[in-house]
Amino acid sequence: MKRFYVVASIPLLLAALIPIAASLWVAHRKAKDDQIAYLTSLADEVLRRGVASRQQLVAALNDLDGDPHPACSQASLTRMQQLVGTSFYLQGMGSVKDGALVCSTLTAGHEVVPLTGNHMVTSTGISSWIGARLPFAPEQPFNIYARNGHAVIIHPGIVIDMPVLHADVALGLLISTPKALIRSKGPLDTQWLDLYTPDVNKVVQSETHYIVFRVSKDNNIAAVAAAPKALAHEGLKTQALILAPLGLFASALFALGVAVLTRWQLSPRVRLRAALRRREFFVLYQPIVDLQTGHWVGAEALLRWRRRNGTLVPPDEFIAEAEKAGVIAHITRYVIDMVLADLPEMLKARPGFHVSLNLSPQDLVADGPVQYLQRRFSDMEFPAGALMLEVTERGLVDIEAARPALQAARQIGASIALDDFGTGYSSLSMLESIDIDTLKIDRIFIASIGAQAAISPVTTHIIEMAHTLQLALIAEGVETQDQVDFLIARGVRQAQGWKFARAMPLGDLLAGLRASGRATPADAAGM
Repeated sequence: MKRFYVVASIPLLLAALIPIAASLWVAHRKAKDDQIAYLTSLADEVLRRGVASRQQLVAALNDLDGDPHPACSQASLTRMQQLVGTSFYLQGMGSVKDGALVCSTLTAGHEVVPLTGNHMVTSTGISSWIGARLPFAPEQPFNIYARNGHAVIIHPGIVIDMPVLHADVALGLLISTPKALIRSKGPLDTQWLDLYTPDVNKVVQSETHYIVFRVSKDNNIAAVAAAPKALAHEGLKTQALILAPLGLFASALFALGVAVLTRWQLSPRVRLRAALRRREFFVLYQPIVDLQTGHWVGAEALLRWRRRNGTLVPPDEFIAEAEKAGVIAHITRYVIDMVLADLPEMLKARPGFHVSLNLSPQDLVADGPVQYLQRRFSDMEFPAGALMLEVTERGLVDIEAARPALQAARQIGASIALDDFGTGYSSLSMLESIDIDTLKIDRIFIASIGAQAAISPVTTHIIEMAHTLQLALIAEGVETQDQVDFLIARGVRQAQGWKFARAMPLGDLLAGLRASGRATPADAAGM
């Protein structure tokens, strides 16, 4: 009989232990995945900064290759000062000869400084001195890159210096070929570089750490982020001590608990908030083009969502979901933070450039995202006109409710654009009753141009009405030269669409803006 009770108790024991074991396994796996996702976001940011830094130094060296003035002449040094002043990542420039810095914008006169540090020549033909010392700051190592006698001086910390959640998190930037660490932060073990395969994004493990490598093959660099496995496992022991005595009770409620938890985890509100915490959202910029000159005069910030498994969620899907779940204001603040962080580099590359931000109807409330933008914008002292706020017709159905937000935007010099005009509830009386600057012609009207569709007269009517009301116009979704010719002939000055450029990361946008000094971005995009 005693044996019967022992055997009969086995299923009960398993029922008590399985929920505990499953919860611990899930907690362990989630802790690991969250750690890797966090490290991936850090590595992506280091790589983004590293690519931008390298593009700036290559652009500066290219510029000096075309400088007709003799090396170390005052005219040459003046040109170097100008390049440094308009570059975010460069600290100085100079000339090198026989392994020595013969003059620079950072050293007095023409003092010759022998270059120390780890010397190498990359696969792209650039000579590098990693950790070189200069006489004016002997305790501070610099990275010096040279080609054709011209040199760029970069502070090694400017790319890698970013906040991390724990002091044991390590960051690094390395050259892929030949493999060499050029910048690091935190306790980075150089033996981890043996786990790196050139030009391959990968997640690896050492005995003690999770390590993420992110690469840019075109720029011959890679970023690494690493953290101890122990950080992901903190708290699991305490959790186990709490769960073990509750095993029997947990087994009785297992089925109900799983159903409730699953429903909660799959709710749009929780999924979107989790995506915000994991920084799964990112911003791309689609240039706005002056049709007369072909120059990029602005860009629309477009939010994208890439889940941890790599899948992209369509904006039309998750924006509507966020509005329904009441999370859209948090997402708008997230976009504001990202754009304001990127804006200084855009303004340096092209003074007078502006970025347009899309606002949901739920953003146009008292003490909402627009007022948050007003406080952030004012603290950072950006010039007026650096931002355009795009509102939809749905957001202006209750004009009086939206007016405080629009006034807050005006107080920081932001212009107001009415997006997707003609597809919603707007009317001529609405346009006359609100203070807007620009109408954006929806892509459905632009698509009809040249197609002899019945909607084409509507496009002409919208343009004429905007001219009558003295409103600027931006055409969306421009894809053909016929559409460009149609818009120019009717006085539309600005447009955006695949004809000019697709939405792109910040680095590509900055490269296009810098290229405008030699050829228009429209030419570079294959207009």
